Order: sequence, then C-alpha cells, then structure tokens
Amino acid sequence: MNAERYRKIKQIFNRAAEMALLERRDFVFSACADDSEMRREVEKMLTFADDAEDVLEKNAFEIYANPKHAKIPENIGGYKIVREIGRGGMGAVYEAVRESRDFRRRVALKVIKRGMDTDAVVSRFRHEQKILASLEHPFIARFLDGGMTDDGLPFYAMEFVEGLPIDDYCAAQNLSIDEKLKLFREVCAAVQYAHQNLVVHRDLKPKNILVTTDGAPKLLDFGIGKILTPESEDDAGTATQLGMMTPAYASPEQIRGARIGTASDIYSLGVILYELLTGQKPYKINSKSQIEIEKAVIETEPPKPSTVVSSQQSAVSSQDTERNPKSEIRNPKSLRGDLDTIILKSLRKEVAERYVSVGQFSEDVRRYLEGVPILARPHTFSYRAAKFIRRNRVGVVAATLVFLALCTGITVAVWQARRAEQQRVLAEKRFAEVRQLANNVVFRYHDAIADLQGATAVREMLVRDALQYLDALATDAGDDHEFKKELALAYLKLGDVQGKAYAANIGDTAGALASYRKAAALFEEIVAALPEDVSAGENLVKIYDNLALLLTRAGGGAEPQEILQKALVLNRRLLKIEPQNAAIRRQFVELQIRSGDLEAGFENNLREHLKALPLAEQLVAEDANNPEKLRTLVRVNQRVGTDYYRMGEKAEKENQLEKAREFYAESLGFHRKMYQATERLYEIEPQKSGNYRYLALAGVNLGKTLSKNGETLEALGKLEKSREIIEETLQLDPKNSECKFDLSIVYETFGAIYRNAGEHQKAAEYVRQSIALDEEIYKTDPKKIEILGHIGESYIVLSEIAAALGEDEKAENYRRKAEESRARIKSGLS
Repeated sequence: MNAERYRKIKQIFNRAAEMALLERRDFVFSACADDSEMRREVEKMLTFADDAEDVLEKNAFEIYANPKHAKIPENIGGYKIVREIGRGGMGAVYEAVRESRDFRRRVALKVIKRGMDTDAVVSRFRHEQKILASLEHPFIARFLDGGMTDDGLPFYAMEFVEGLPIDDYCAAQNLSIDEKLKLFREVCAAVQYAHQNLVVHRDLKPKNILVTTDGAPKLLDFGIGKILTPESEDDAGTATQLGMMTPAYASPEQIRGARIGTASDIYSLGVILYELLTGQKPYKINSKSQIEIEKAVIETEPPKPSTVVSSQQSAVSSQDTERNPKSEIRNPKSLRGDLDTIILKSLRKEVAERYVSVGQFSEDVRRYLEGVPILARPHTFSYRAAKFIRRNRVGVVAATLVFLALCTGITVAVWQARRAEQQRVLAEKRFAEVRQLANNVVFRYHDAIADLQGATAVREMLVRDALQYLDALATDAGDDHEFKKELALAYLKLGDVQGKAYAANIGDTAGALASYRKAAALFEEIVAALPEDVSAGENLVKIYDNLALLLTRAGGGAEPQEILQKALVLNRRLLKIEPQNAAIRRQFVELQIRSGDLEAGFENNLREHLKALPLAEQLVAEDANNPEKLRTLVRVNQRVGTDYYRMGEKAEKENQLEKAREFYAESLGFHRKMYQATERLYEIEPQKSGNYRYLALAGVNLGKTLSKNGETLEALGKLEKSREIIEETLQLDPKNSECKFDLSIVYETFGAIYRNAGEHQKAAEYVRQSIALDEEIYKTDPKKIEILGHIGESYIVLSEIAAALGEDEKAENYRRKAEESRARIKSGLS
C-alpha cells in the first residue's frame, strides 16, 4: 500500500468513525466508489476501532490485522509452538522451544500474518531482523535466529522475555518515584545504546518494554525502527507515512510525516515517563477520531505532571473512590519543579527544544535523583534573573536566614560533641549530619545565585556569616582529611566571592587573601599527608594561582612569584601522575600565563605568553565546546595581543613609528582571535554572566587596538557595545566592585581612542570619569593597590593631554596628582 492510498483510506475512516452506525455503510460505499479492496480495508478498520478500548494504543498494523479465528501452527522452522503470546504490529508472536540432545532453548517467535505479506511489509519485517541482529545490550531482547516458514512467511526468533509491561510492573511492585526513575534510566540506557549504533526505535511504549521478575527492563519490537545511515533510505523509510506507529506515544514529527531522528524516541520516552509518574497520558482524548488524536499531539501543550496528580487526588478525595494504582504518588509535591521541567522538556513540540540526546535526558533524571541542579533551563535566563531579584527580595533574605539556622545547627553539633561521654556517639552522629547538610547548602545556595546579576549583596551576607561558622569548625578538623577538604573548598569559594581577580566579587581583597591562605594551609597539610591525591593537588594549584594573581593586584612584592613557583612545581608533579588529565594541562597553561604576567619587560612578557599559546590551542582543538578551555584560549590571545600593543606604545614614544605600526598590526590579529573565541564562549553559555563580561572586556581590548590601526569607527562601535553590557550589569548589581573597575577601563579606553583621533577635550572628560570610579573603588577596598596604579597612570594621561592643549598649569597639577598616587601606593604597601 503506498502512502497516498493510505492517506485516502485514513480520511474515509476518520469521517466514518464519527458517524452513526446506520449512516456508515452508505458513506463508505459512496466514498470508495468501485474500489472494493479499499472498502474492505476501511470496514476492517472500523470494526477494530469499535472494539478497541483506546485507539491511541493501536498502530495501523494492529488495526488492520484481524486476530480472530487465527489458527496456531504446531511447528515453525524447527521450533515447537507452545502458545500464542500476542498479535500486533506486523505479525503474531508465539512462545516456542527448540530442543536437541544438548540444550533446550525457549524463544519468542515472530511470524508475519498471512494476508500481511505484501512486499512493503516483508521488507519492513526483514528490516527489523537487520536491526535486532546489530544490537547486543543487557536491556534489549536479543535476536537469536531467522528463517522462512514452510508456506513462505518470514520469521525470526528472539530471547523469550517473561515479564510485565513497565507500567504494569511499576503498579504491581508499588514502586516509589525514585524507584521508577531508576528503572526508567535503565530503559534510557538501552535506547541510547541503540542510537549510538545508529538505530531509532520509533515505536517506544510500555507494551514494548517488559520488566523481568528480577527488575531488569527489556526493550522489544523494533518493527518500525530505522537505521540512521544513507543506505537505509528504502521502503522501510515509509514506516511513519504508512501509520506504523502508536499515536499515543508518537512524536509530532511522526504524526506530520516529517523526517524522523533520535529526538522522536526522546519524545516517546517523555510520554512513557509522564504515564509512569501520573498514571495517564499527556493528552486526554474523549474521541476515537484519529484526526482529534493527531491534532492533540501536534497542537495541545500537555499539563504539568504535578498538576495532573494533584487534580487526580482531589477528584478521588471528593468522590471517595479508589485511586489509580499506576498514579499512586506518595508525595505529589515531589513532581513539582525539576521533574515537571524534565518531562515537559522531553515533550517539546519542536525537535530543537527537546534534549539533544537520550543520554542528556537520563543525566537530568540522575541529577534530580542526586539532588543537584538539572541541565534543563528556562529559555530566557536574563529575564528570569532580573525578575528573580525584583520579585524575591524577601525570599532571598529568607534563604539566608535558613542558611544561618543551619550554621547555628553546626555550632550546636560541635557543642554536643563535647558533652558527657554517654552522649558522645549521638553527638558525633548529629555533628556529621548537620555538617553535611550545611556544606551542601553553602555550595548549592551560592552556586544558584552566582550567575544572577544583582546577587552581590546576598553573596556578601553569605560570606560574613559563613566565615564565622567555618572558622569555628576549622578548630575541630583534627586529622580528618575529608573534613579538611570540605573546609578548604569552602574557604576557596568564599575567597572567590570576596575578591577573586577579574570576576564578580564584593570588593574585599583583604578578606579574599585571608580566605585563600586558610584554604592553602589546609590543602598543604592534605597534600603532604596524601601526595598521590591528584584532586587535592589540583585544588591546591588552583588556590595558589588565585592567591598569586590577587597578591599581584594588591602589590604583593616578591611573594606572588614565590607562590607561582610552588604551583608550577606541584602542577608538573601532577602531570607526571596523570599526563592526559585535561584539567591539569589547562591549569599548566594558566600558570604559564601568570608566569608571563610577572616577568619584567614587555618582550619577556611576550616570550612567556607565546609559550602558552600552542598549549591553549591544542586544548581547544581537542574539545572545541569546552567553556573552561575556551576561556584559557581567550586569556592567552588577550595577553599576547596586549604585549604587542604595549611594545607598539613603547616604540611610538621612542619615535620608531614603522616598528610601532608593525607591533600594532600584530596586536590586532591576536585581539581579533580573542574576540572571536569570546563570542563562541558566549554562544555556548549565554546564561553565565561571566561570559557576558568576557565579551565586554574583549571589546575593550579590540577597540583600543583597532584605534591604533586607524579603524576608529569600528573601535568606537566595539567599545560602545562593551559599555552597554557593563553599565547594564552594574545597574542590576551596584555593589559589584570588579564591574565598576571594568567600567573605569571602558572610560579610559574611550579616552585613548579619542586621543588617538586628536579629540583631546573628549579624551580628557572620559579619563576623569575613569579616575572618579577608581577613587570610589579604592575607598571601599584600600588593599586593591592596583587601583592606585591605574589612577596614577590616568593622571599622567591627563597631564599629557593638557600639555598638548597648551595648558601647562593643568599639566603640572596632574603630574603632582600622579606623584601623590605613587606615594599612596608606597603607604599602602608599608
């Protein structure tokens, strides 16, 4: 039967199904005209549609194939038939055995029904054999044998699976939500395996997933499966067009007859999970009309699973009737939030909006089970973030109070641990439980708000109160290395919030240095005791790196170089233990960048930074979509471009103009690469506010270099975009100290560009705005000596502009202010 003929049959059937029985006969005779074969097909479909409990549960072959009065054969191809198991799809399925002297094999034997052996159906049947023979997985029923019956019908034998459909099994075993989800993940593993072997099932439903008595799922019936290779585009490819699918579990693209891929199986799995957790399908249809069914699947948005269960329980409560055992939810509230989000993402109408793979779908289920954030996110993160800050001020404060209550619990636990001997065991248990709970809340709570614009004030409260309790816990760490790791990581996290260089922070450099030193001391103890603990070593290198960079910004003298050398020695030792560890290799590149930063002289800076460049490029070549590796590549290109830029400035001051032009041209190439890598980073993680900042600062670097290469208009365009990004961020988060410094750099760069263009008055105005912001930052964070250096450099620029304008008195005044800044630096370091 070709697709066009099937569509005509389906149209006639749909109209007839809605008519009264007495009207159908005349309508069908009239619609089919002289085509008696078409009339018989429609009448057959109408007969079984009337008998079916739910037409959503039938595919076209199940409707066409009449199981009544079928004779059961005694033997097929050397197998003795025991009984008929069922009929559906393209053929009948029997329990059969093959016996010999050495073994007895029990199989499920599938045979095409007489009358269904058309060329298209036989091709489909053989296609299913080809698929099954290629799959070997513990959760997929194994293909064993194939052949022809005596009367010329194809058959194949497969592993006999004795079990219940997955929905019936869950109800019979009274599984909890978590138990259902774990079982579902095993099903996902089977489907993911099939996809990795380029096979799409295309008819996933509970009846095709049996669960054995020992709780193992078995995936059956690849009757309309598809092999995802170019050579597979044969008659088998028309399966969906011919209606060989089960409408209740079919994806919108299957209903529409569009191209089918792995996303269709993801949708069907979503329907199955919806049904396992709620006891009903996403679409409740009160009609047997296939038109209504298809319309619901294509157009209707399914309700949240949690609302379905709530309404079911309300109805049961009000009517005092029995519950549906398949929807028995012990805690309906547990479906709200993450589970609603996971299931509805899998049921998106558009393929691109679903999970990209079954593996990702299963991963989100695992994350839910383990209580960590899921991958699925709302579509408009920036809107959600802004709304969160405005709408949930009270909620954020309440969450902070919860955090404080938990920390208070830690103090109580410590106190209890020191009580009389008869309470010691109970106190230690209580201490461990509360410590674990508090540790989870510190990290999960902070991570949940870290990328929200406007969250700095809340992070500041978290730091202030968390430090008090962490310091109290640190006194009781003893020789418990795992406990020390927890404390050290917490100090590292708090140090980042307080003042991590070039990241959103609350502007407390002194506090950040103190937290980093505490974290370093704890991890140094652990690494000394456990030298083969690679994870501990990695964390210590990371802390050293953060500490060295922050000390450099705070004018730390020789100490940053000393700490950096310790980090390099430890990093090289870790590389010998795990030479292919990408995280350790990336950290080595970061240390090489830092080494270049600490060198004296632009040529020396460039030499060290160029050593890092091929290493960073190799990391990205291995994994082009890894955000951390991309950030490292951005940093290397920025450093190399800036080194060339500064060498150009030096040559320009020495009146070596040709050399300066060459350096500026080199700088532009690297800063363009930096900007492109930053755009890619933002595409991968647009929800991460740090990437938005990266994009802004990349525009600053590129704008300055464009200006020196005579591209003033493009330079101003890039810089204006950077200013918009940073001002928007600062407006939402006015306490973000690092963001204020970013804006200061933007103003300084505007000044440099206008100065290069000869517009001295505009240049001076922007530089003054930069100084005003710097003074504001330094007032709140006097340990940030780098700011004083920037102020001094800005006054030198103003002095040079005033001299160019012939304003000698102003020029001298600005020079004095620059000297005052240098004096303040010396005072701050002493």
